[in-house]
Amino acid sequence: MAAFSAGAAVMLVPRPAAVQAQQAPCSGTVLQLAVMEKGESTIDRFRFSLAVSGEGNSERAALDQLKQRISLLRQRTSSLIQGRLTVPPPTSYRRGGSEARPQRYVANTGASGELTRSDYNLFLETVGGLPGVRLQGMTSMANEDAEQRLQQRLLAAALRRGQEEAKAIATTIGASNVRLLSIQRNDSVRGPRPVPMAARSSASGFDPAEAPNPEATVRMQLKYCLS
Repeated sequence: MAAFSAGAAVMLVPRPAAVQAQQAPCSGTVLQLAVMEKGESTIDRFRFSLAVSGEGNSERAALDQLKQRISLLRQRTSSLIQGRLTVPPPTSYRRGGSEARPQRYVANTGASGELTRSDYNLFLETVGGLPGVRLQGMTSMANEDAEQRLQQRLLAAALRRGQEEAKAIATTIGASNVRLLSIQRNDSVRGPRPVPMAARSSASGFDPAEAPNPEATVRMQLKYCLS
């Protein structure tokens, strides 16, 4: 079940001027409300981001080691991830070069992909044991259908909140009628949520239930006529 939180900012403005004739006419007081609704969806899958590196006495040696480590990563995680493992082109640089520290070359790249809840624990244990592989981030993601349903619930909740606020203010100023004039919806922020890197572990390993649920936010500007 989604959890909601809401807030509203109130502003009373003068009756619209003649240049705003495109708006519905109001014979009373125009009320503008900024309404926000926020909720959480359930986790459907995770998106991960890895850093992979290789080293060697030459740039070629560093790139060869990086290639081997990427190959091993693909092999060990092929049954755990959904779709393909995405690996961008590598970069390399020279490190050291003094008498006390011989010159070395380092090659770096990244890897990203998605996995299901059921493979969360095994994936973390698998990549944690691979040489040159470091977990950079894990993001919780919602099912698209569930996310859309949450969005609709948030929209309905925002409209109810605006209507309640408008009625309360109408009563305060002695108005008896509340009429919605316009709705301006700002871009909604739907989101995957970053999983804390310092994830807790228990006797049974890493628990996907400890990850934050994906979150959605809906913001709207509502305009009412109070008469």
